[in-house]
Amino acid sequence: MGLTFMAQEQFYDGFPTEFLNTVGLLDFSTAILAIIAAIALKNKWSFAIPLVWVFNIVGFGDLITAFPQFFGLELYNQNLGFIWLMFVTYGLATFLSHIYIFIRLFKNLKTK
Repeated sequence: MGLTFMAQEQFYDGFPTEFLNTVGLLDFSTAILAIIAAIALKNKWSFAIPLVWVFNIVGFGDLITAFPQFFGLELYNQNLGFIWLMFVTYGLATFLSHIYIFIRLFKNLKTK
């Protein structure tokens, strides 16, 4: 989703370029890390769990960077169309997913 923000005027022409680039690059990094972590877990690589930690920290960092900027820019007062639905559904789902992954990772630490 974030890379689509980097295409100017894709959804809303009022997005500041700095916001779009930050969100786009962090989303792209998170997606690449997620794919690598999934492959590592499937193949039971020895560094799979540390890689999941890295993916989850970067992904959660992306969210806690993007959400305050989004609300700080008061973009909720703009006619964002479909992108508003993406923020309130996909954004919340990914936030909760990262929380769940952190819970599982911390439980894994306690069992060792």
